[in-house]
Parts: sequence; structure tokens; C-alpha cells
Amino acid sequence: MMKSTGRPLRRRQFGVTLVVTLVFMVLFLLVAVAMVNSGLVNVKVAGNQQHSAEARDVAQQAIEQVISDDFTKAPVAVDVPVDVTGDGKADYIAQVAAPTCVTSKPVAKVIDPEKHPEDAECTLGSSTGNGNLVMGASGVSAISSLCNDTQWDVAATVNDVNTTGAVATVHQGVAVRTLYGSTCP
Repeated sequence: MMKSTGRPLRRRQFGVTLVVTLVFMVLFLLVAVAMVNSGLVNVKVAGNQQHSAEARDVAQQAIEQVISDDFTKAPVAVDVPVDVTGDGKADYIAQVAAPTCVTSKPVAKVIDPEKHPEDAECTLGSSTGNGNLVMGASGVSAISSLCNDTQWDVAATVNDVNTTGAVATVHQGVAVRTLYGSTCP
């Protein structure tokens, strides 16, 4: 019997090592590509969240700009440009719809204007002919005042389809005390 020296078996295994190594390299490459793609998806999701939050903040800022003026006398729709980056150029334009008056109720009794000076215009003057203002001995209205409490809905929409694709609509309720007679339009 002849002893086998092992050379023929070794010669047959030379290519197997190369094939196994190539298979593992391909598997590692696929795992690496999957991880990179997963990371890119996460970055895109985070970017979309940031743009959506920016759009909501811009809409809120536009509403605050509109309600800081006396919008109750002539409510109109306005476009409000907003610079988010601080470079002096408008990054977003918020469309603020004309504020709508939801309710208007006469103020039943005015708080003592000495304690609340902001309500002084509600008790100044006298009402003639309509019986709405009856002044008590202390100078405080006994029935109703010269003011109405109004509730307004102010809505702003940001639609940045061309740049970021962000769309946001924000509604805000606003309570405003107005002089009597300025009811909801």
C-alpha cells in the first residue's frame, strides 16, 4: 500500500479559500451598503422633521405679527415673509387668512377701573338711549359696559413646495376686548 503524501488533496483546496474569502467580502459589502442606506434614510427623515417644524414656527410667527396690530377693525388676508436663517432674505412666506370673528358678547360688568386700568375705556362716558350702561354710586357699571369680548380665529399656512416640500397650517384663537358696537363683521 502506498502512503498518501497529501499533495493531491491540497492542490484541490487552493481555489476554495479564494472563493470563501470572496463570498465573505461580498456579504460584508452588502451589510455596509445596507448600513449606509439606513443612515441616509434617517438623515432624510430628520431633515423632513426639521423643515416641518420650521414651517410651523414660521406660521406661528406670522400669526403673532398679525395679532400684534389692531386687526379687528379691518381683518384682511396678508402674506408675511419670514427670514429663518438670518441672512436678510425671506426663507418662507406665510399666508395669513383674514381673521374671522367667532363670537362677540357684551361685557356684563366691568371690573373696577381703578384696579384694572386697561378696562377704563369700558366705563368712560355714558350711554344714552340704549340703557346698556348704568353707573352705580362707586362709578362701576351695574349692568353692562361699553365693551364687547370678541373671540377670533387666525389661521396661517406655509406651503414651501419648491424648496423643502414643507406644508404647515396653524390656527390660533385670540380674545380681544373691543368697544361696544364693534361686533363680529
